Amino acid sequence: MSTGRYDCKPDRGPGEAFKMACWFSLSLLWPFVVNAADSSRLDQGISWHACSVQVTQQADAVPQRPVPEQPIQLTADQISHDQNSAQTELSGAVKLWRLDGYAEADRLTYFEARRAAELFGNLFVQQPGLRISAEQGYLELDNQRGWLDQVEFRMTDVNARGAANRVELINNQQSSYQGVTYTTCPPGKNDWSLAAADLEIDMQEGWGSATHARLRLGSVPILYMPYFTFPVDERRKTGFLIPSAGSSNRRGSELSTPYYFNLSPNYDATLTPRWMSKRGLMMGAEFRYLGSRQRAEISGELLPNDQVESPDHGEERRALRFYHVSRPIKGMTTRIETDAVSDSDYLDDFGTGLAITSTRNLERVGEIRYRLGNWQLLGRVQSFQTIDETLSQSNRPYRRLPQLHTSYRSYDNPFGFNLGFRGEYTHFKHDTLSNGERLILRPSISLPMRRSWGHLTPNLSLNYAAYELDLDDSAEQSKPDYFVPAFSLDSGLVFERETSWFGRNAYQTLEPRLYYLYAEYDDQSDIPDFDTADLDLKFSNLFKENRFTGSDRFGDANQLAFGLTTRWFQADNGLERLRASIGQIYYAEDRQVQLTGSTEEDPSSAVVAELAARFGSAWQTSLSLRRNPHLEEDNIDKGRFTLRYRTAARQLFNVDYNYKRNSIEDLDVSAFWPFGRQLSVFGKWKHSYLYDRNMNRIVGFEYGGRCCWKLRTFYQRYVANEDKDEDEESRFMLQLELRGLGSLGQQADRELEQSIYGYRPER
Repeated sequence: MSTGRYDCKPDRGPGEAFKMACWFSLSLLWPFVVNAADSSRLDQGISWHACSVQVTQQADAVPQRPVPEQPIQLTADQISHDQNSAQTELSGAVKLWRLDGYAEADRLTYFEARRAAELFGNLFVQQPGLRISAEQGYLELDNQRGWLDQVEFRMTDVNARGAANRVELINNQQSSYQGVTYTTCPPGKNDWSLAAADLEIDMQEGWGSATHARLRLGSVPILYMPYFTFPVDERRKTGFLIPSAGSSNRRGSELSTPYYFNLSPNYDATLTPRWMSKRGLMMGAEFRYLGSRQRAEISGELLPNDQVESPDHGEERRALRFYHVSRPIKGMTTRIETDAVSDSDYLDDFGTGLAITSTRNLERVGEIRYRLGNWQLLGRVQSFQTIDETLSQSNRPYRRLPQLHTSYRSYDNPFGFNLGFRGEYTHFKHDTLSNGERLILRPSISLPMRRSWGHLTPNLSLNYAAYELDLDDSAEQSKPDYFVPAFSLDSGLVFERETSWFGRNAYQTLEPRLYYLYAEYDDQSDIPDFDTADLDLKFSNLFKENRFTGSDRFGDANQLAFGLTTRWFQADNGLERLRASIGQIYYAEDRQVQLTGSTEEDPSSAVVAELAARFGSAWQTSLSLRRNPHLEEDNIDKGRFTLRYRTAARQLFNVDYNYKRNSIEDLDVSAFWPFGRQLSVFGKWKHSYLYDRNMNRIVGFEYGGRCCWKLRTFYQRYVANEDKDEDEESRFMLQLELRGLGSLGQQADRELEQSIYGYRPER
């Protein structure tokens, strides 16, 4: 009998093979075994009450190796070998180190004849993200057969735990388990658990099967499955997905039960029956394809017999969506995307969110983009299905059949010049308005001169557009054009001084900016409006070359824009604490080019001001105002105010007031507030003062059991389009989220992410 240590390297005889095989077999267990009793060593350093995984590097570290440079080492208090029986026994703090982890036991016996090992007492395995304990085990090295009794484990990467009464290793790819449980709740607090009488795992096939599986909330079983199969890696398997349920006043109670088809490694399909108590049974289907250079999705819904009769739609309701994107060669991208519905009420009746139900036009587009050095090329065809019947024909968008676009930018030129070019040909089609073709050519040259204390940038552009319109008038009237040379000079200075921000060292800047713009007048009144609108005046748009978006107008100008910005930066980390800007344009000449109406004669633009500030680590606020001094009353014609409060404890409070003269006046207040670790309440109220009605109201709560589960529910009343005279919609959403397993019910968390600014579900 002797006491000692084995320091092992690869290929060192049968002892090494035994150690490697033993470790490998123990480490195979971690994806499959699940939940057990409290064990201080297994739980050391794991913060079970933290919803995000918090395991310190020291807590996950293995005991120090006796010899640091040795990759594999084995130590024991006592080692004995019997040559007659060809049996070796290690006892007393048997420890094994490998590069990827650590294992130990009270006693280990190795049978040389059968090449098998028995392990007894306090088996413990640790590797990154995993800890395993067991009472005893047996392993045959050649065929990797064996068993472990009373197995318990912790998955520290995801704060999960589990146990099994017995684990049998059939080979290094197959294993079976008896009396398995799994949960992500803290030890001793089985708020939810998943248990199975028997479990079989086949790693080679990538799937497992379970018999007599029960999902429990506390001690109450809520779901029983006599038999089911599931994937154990990234490979997918055909079968039912988690169903969802909910209710609304348009559809009544509803239940969706998706069924997934794993057709091939690179394409699959999902069939989703959706039962609605007021509407009937709708069938939905989705097909997805993924290639090395392309991916595609096609989905559709069909309700053959809508039980709610309406003169606005027939009995059959349907929708179709197709999406395809590819990168056939380097620098080239193609995209095809189309959406279609059977009638204008379809999204209102069957959509599942405000962003969907408030949609007015569905796009159908196919395009090719190609980038070659400094050149970018685009070819596109585009049309729309208008589903908002309140839009007049003249307000519906044009189709582009086709649009060909090219642009060029070059920065590395002699003397520091920047060169640019934009060219475009588009054929516009419309059912009621003028059709026509448009050609745009816009070369430009600039000379940026930038220093740390300021900048000066002269820019010259030539702006040409020619049209061929489908008119019955003379040839001259059907071929209008314009040519507008434009020159601008952008200049700015930066002054800086040391100061303080509420007692902290800070830097303040003062940044005046002047932007002179001159553009010749060319009459454009006989050119239709295909895609152009007035540019919304805000601080950044004071320094733009054209006061119109789109290409059907290029404004005449002889003007000077003045802007002044000041910023406060925290000295120790550079964080911007405050930014305030104010500016205005002064006109030397009247603006004759307009989309509609007569010449603008005001000597100056509206005054625009913006403010953004951070107070402490939680408070943020912003304010933007536009004041038009030329209005007789109510000089403020646009403004927005926001106030945000957000803490690391997930406390959220938002106020958002938005105003635009004769168009918008909304107040949006939302909050999410935790009370302790388990209960959080939330709500939202959006009111339109312009239409004197509530637009969106939400009230609900989120209740979570020690972060291993969340119950999320809310009641909502909303109007999809505030300018329509329609009744409020209502719906109720309920979601039970079991961390580490999935969620049951509707996706209430996604709706909250869209409705409450800053909300993110805990993961």
